[in-house]
Order: sequence, then structure tokens, then C-alpha cells
Amino acid sequence: MSLAGRCALITGAARGIGFTIARVLCEAGMHVGINDLDPGTTAGAVQELAVAGHKVMAFPADVTKASQVTAMISRVESELGTLWLLVNNAGVFRSGGADSLAEQDWDDTFAVDAKGVFLCSQAAVRRMIPRKDGRIIVVSSIAGKIVRTNQIAYCSAKAAAIHFSRCLAVEMAPQGITVNCLCPGMTDSEMLRQTARERAVDLEDYLSMIPSGRLAQAVDHARTIEWLASDEARHITGQVISVDGGQSIYHPATLSRR
Repeated sequence: MSLAGRCALITGAARGIGFTIARVLCEAGMHVGINDLDPGTTAGAVQELAVAGHKVMAFPADVTKASQVTAMISRVESELGTLWLLVNNAGVFRSGGADSLAEQDWDDTFAVDAKGVFLCSQAAVRRMIPRKDGRIIVVSSIAGKIVRTNQIAYCSAKAAAIHFSRCLAVEMAPQGITVNCLCPGMTDSEMLRQTARERAVDLEDYLSMIPSGRLAQAVDHARTIEWLASDEARHITGQVISVDGGQSIYHPATLSRR
């Protein structure tokens, strides 16, 4: 998809969906920067991909700190290449309702899931605007489009990320930069299985909420990002794309009439 030789930076990419995105973009021939908070974990992810012969480098940094973000983007461009694609994937999850959620949990969630998206995007567009070219993709969640109980901070922060993407898309359109937002639904992952165990919920109960009858796979999200980053999607901007098997638009009836 015309991505070979171009440079991408993915935040929160040492594991999970972010790592799969990195792998898919490496396989497409991109030069990939992997960001995560922990240097050791980030280095391990890079080593795994480098063994396969891909051009990939580690850029550990805290996305909630403007100085670290600015320095990271500068390093990417000096050590890996001109930044073509930024994937804002870093995120945290804190559970709790409005009456019980700790103030720090609210602040931590918004610091990464909203402020981090802003800081990384700002640093990226400052590089992209003079070139009038580039791609930014924000990984939000269908939780930013629907309501989930005991997830008020997460849902709110992901909703903020969605609308930020739309606002940035309009600002950047005259500059030749596209901005789109990916909203994953329930995805087959250890985190999801752990959450199910903690809630004593069977995964089959989750499947009943998804019209397609299956959980998303990380590669489903990665392939969507690969396409949005390509020249084939050059006229697509400001879009919020749910990869969820129809979950976010499905509201099964809970009552039946006799």
C-alpha cells in the first residue's frame, strides 16, 4: 500500500494491539519507531521485530510530558526518518463509578488517553505542516461512543480523543495531513480475559453482545491502520471507524412481551 520506506511512530506499542500494529507496518516495509513508557519492555519489542529483519527502533518516553514528547519526535526524525505516520495508541484503563472513582484515577486516565494524544499530535503536526503531508491516527475505543457502567473516566477520555481527532482533522486538512480515529471493540487479548476473570464473566457472554459473533483480533485493527496510512486513503479524514463486528450499534432487547 505504498508505505515502503516511510517512517511511522506508534505510542504504547511494546505489547498488545500496539505491537501488532508495529508488526504489520514493519511487514509493509515501513521504518517503525516503538514508543512505550518502560525502556526494557520497549527494547524487547524492538528486538523481536528486528530479528525478522525489519527496520525498527525504540523510543521510550512518557507521552504525558511535553518535553519528552518533543524530544522523542526529534529523535525519530533524526534517527529513523521523516515522520509520515503517527499512531496515538498509548492508553490506560481505570475502572470505577462516579461515586467511587479516585481523583487520581480520573487524572491518570485523561493524562494518557486525552492529553497524551494532544501532545504527540501537536509535536507531529509541527513537523508535518511545513511538508504539507502526513498521517495521524488516534486509537480510541467504542467506549467513547457508548456508555459502560463503572468506566466513567475511560469512556469520557476516549470520547474526548474521538472529538479531538475530528477537530484536528479539520485544522489539518488544508495542510495535506489526514487525521482519523479508530475505535476497537472487544478484542481478543490477555487484558480482556483478565477483566472477564475479575468480573466472573464468561467470554461467551461478551460474544452475545457482538452481532458478528466473534471478538476482534489485534490484526483487524492493524490492517485498518495500514490502509488509512496509505495513499489509497489520502482523501479520507475526520472519520471515526469502529472495528467491532457491529457491537457499538447493537442494542439487544432485554425485555420480551407476551
